[in-house]
Amino acid sequence: MRFTVIYSSILLSGSILLAGCSANPVSGENQFALMSENEEVSAGQQAHQEILAQNPPYRDAALQAYVARIGRMMAAQSHRNNLSYTFTVLDDPGVNAFALPGGYIYVTTGLLAYLNSEAELAGVLGHEIGHVAARHNVSQASWSAVGDLAASVLGDKLGNPELFGAISELGLRKYGRDHELQADGLAAEYLARAGYDPSYMVNVIATLQAYDQFTGGSSEPYRDLLSTHPSNDQRLQQLIGQARQFGSGGRDPGHEAYLRQMQGLRLPLGNGQTAQIQLVTTRRGESFETLAQSSRLRNNAAMHLRLLNGMFPNGEPRPGQLVKTIQ
Repeated sequence: MRFTVIYSSILLSGSILLAGCSANPVSGENQFALMSENEEVSAGQQAHQEILAQNPPYRDAALQAYVARIGRMMAAQSHRNNLSYTFTVLDDPGVNAFALPGGYIYVTTGLLAYLNSEAELAGVLGHEIGHVAARHNVSQASWSAVGDLAASVLGDKLGNPELFGAISELGLRKYGRDHELQADGLAAEYLARAGYDPSYMVNVIATLQAYDQFTGGSSEPYRDLLSTHPSNDQRLQQLIGQARQFGSGGRDPGHEAYLRQMQGLRLPLGNGQTAQIQLVTTRRGESFETLAQSSRLRNNAAMHLRLLNGMFPNGEPRPGQLVKTIQ
């Protein structure tokens, strides 16, 4: 009786797998998906409203329009440019970007503060568009549904539901890391299609790596096993190889244009206090140490300014260079 039930659950899972296979829009290979494109868009619309209810958009119409313009340009390069993409800047200090099914893309003010060009922003948005293009959300949700079924049936029958639940969760996390690597490669490809040098996606990963080092994130135990994102070292090395195959684009990376959009960006300092990004043009003899003296940043202020300006850990501004400070 015990093995009959297990065998029946395996057959049920197998029938679901066969019924849910469809061609992946990126690779053309069969992909497990229990959701049609219309259902995917509908699910994304519903989740989008829930996201906005929990975390409102950043109140700056000009910045929202700017990010949406770069996003639409990148979406036009994707394998699913038929979708109507929605781009939203969230008022959130966390360094993050994510995508919902159906083309709903989000980037936080916390992440925008650490980018330094339109090309880097395009890379971040291209990465999230890549998740949508390859239907990663849909596939992940589909496998999760089957995993929950298998974990419930097998765990109950074999007497250890916690073990099977943990194995299922770790399997999905590994699947998520594979998705992250594919999205990185798609971002580099979409950058190249848009005319940007795809190596700017490498800059994005290097920025995340620097942020990890500055905040101590790399010291977390078992980080590579339990994180849904692969280690930034692994991503960086793979991206370098992926980016090189596309050559270098001739499009202006938009460094100064991006910085101008960051002028006045509000960021929390803690204890209910907020600060703003202010741009300054450095003079001869100025360094991040001298700029830090007038900054509202406290701990490791000079190093933090280097991180904000993409010069971590020991870079210094050139005379006449436009840089971000916190005031």
